[in-house]
Amino acid sequence: MKGNIFFQMKNLFVLIFLFLLTVPGAYAQDLKPIDLQGDWGIEPVHLRVTANGFMIEFRYKVLDAEKALILSDRKEFPYLLSMKSRAKLSVPYGSTVGFLKSNRRFIKKGKNYIAMFSNEGQHMLKGDRVKIQIKNQVSSELVLQ
Repeated sequence: MKGNIFFQMKNLFVLIFLFLLTVPGAYAQDLKPIDLQGDWGIEPVHLRVTANGFMIEFRYKVLDAEKALILSDRKEFPYLLSMKSRAKLSVPYGSTVGFLKSNRRFIKKGKNYIAMFSNEGQHMLKGDRVKIQIKNQVSSELVLQ
């Protein structure tokens, strides 16, 4: 009986946590809008749904290597924000491959790099409008292909 109550309380806390993640005020609080080319020094190549809808691939070309270091920082991770479902997707970690994003210490101008986002619940679909967030900075809207 006690195990059953513990299970119910655990589920209640999970539901409250998920609800708080979807509260609009907490979603875009204190985010500074940026320009991808001017502030991050990148140009999006594509942002598309892959792996049968369970992953989202963001491929970008580096225009300014110094500004683009924010995307390859080992301590900061990008998030993908959905304007429709209010979902916030993160970069997954694989036990054998590590984080699924480019972690180059020395990135080069003109080269393409990648960040993968987990779309496990398939919260984002083709045609959805999304933004990319790093720290307190958020990109302009992009459309999923």
